Amino acid sequence: MRDEFQEWVSTYPRDRAAKPKKKLGTRSYQAVMKAVPAALTEHIVHRTRFKPEGSTGSGNWTDISWVAVVDHLISPTTQEGYYITYLLSRDGQRLVLSMQQGCKTLSDEIGKGPAMAELQRRAALMRSRAPKDLQRLSTTAPIDLGTPKGHRLGPLYEAGHVLGRSYDASNLPSEAELVADFREAIRAQKHIAANGGAATIESMVGEVVEDGLNETNLSYVKRYALHRVAERSAAHAKAVKDHYPDICMGCDTDLGAVYGEDARRMLDAHHLISIGSLAENEHAAFTVKDFALLCPNCHRMIHRLVDSSDLKALRDLLAK
Repeated sequence: MRDEFQEWVSTYPRDRAAKPKKKLGTRSYQAVMKAVPAALTEHIVHRTRFKPEGSTGSGNWTDISWVAVVDHLISPTTQEGYYITYLLSRDGQRLVLSMQQGCKTLSDEIGKGPAMAELQRRAALMRSRAPKDLQRLSTTAPIDLGTPKGHRLGPLYEAGHVLGRSYDASNLPSEAELVADFREAIRAQKHIAANGGAATIESMVGEVVEDGLNETNLSYVKRYALHRVAERSAAHAKAVKDHYPDICMGCDTDLGAVYGEDARRMLDAHHLISIGSLAENEHAAFTVKDFALLCPNCHRMIHRLVDSSDLKALRDLLAK
């Protein structure tokens, strides 16, 4: 892991300055896009959930190259949600390990200034939900990516920083230290996600109430919120819809036959792991076989059952 990081930080500033027309053959491109992600993968337990990916910029060489470990439970892309990432500062002097927030979609929607304020608000909320026993990463130290205030992305990254650690790029820590930091970052990510992420308690409780569930225990509310995040994941939904016929597994309704082709693939992906069976801070294994496709009515109804994983109970109810 250290060797791959060293290759990245030592070659990227030179390659960016030289601006070769073809990135593919450069050492830094290979490090960012292949070697570093592969090295990180070796230290990831839940590889279907956490997947590394790198970027040297879309087209031109970016000022801040990065390798992110995308949490596919939260978001399939780095443009939204939150995730662990390594950022190489503009001057190449600092490699920053950061729990970071997606900023592009938000900035495009409301503008850079308001986006920075919102990212800072969310970061503060997530820091309050970080594990209390962090030994290696800081929830108080800001990050410096060496960009001016008018830079397109640097200030947004700095505002979106939740927790992490900065390294001197010319004197990286040992392999063991880098691995320990990374593992603590992943642990912090999972803990924060299990405790609500960037969502307010009010919004999480509101979702439970809106879905007609008579449960206000805070531990349950947080687990339910994580459960629903998984169900709404575009990556999960696509995989489930690609796997199963386009027919509700509760009432057998074919929405396409009822409403026409525009209703194809409109069924909801429902996660069949009962939220009540999950311990606090536990997440379920997300595979296609753990999901069912349900129409909106059946999906809402199954969440009101004592056991939201009991597809048979839902079908029995419909058969009455």
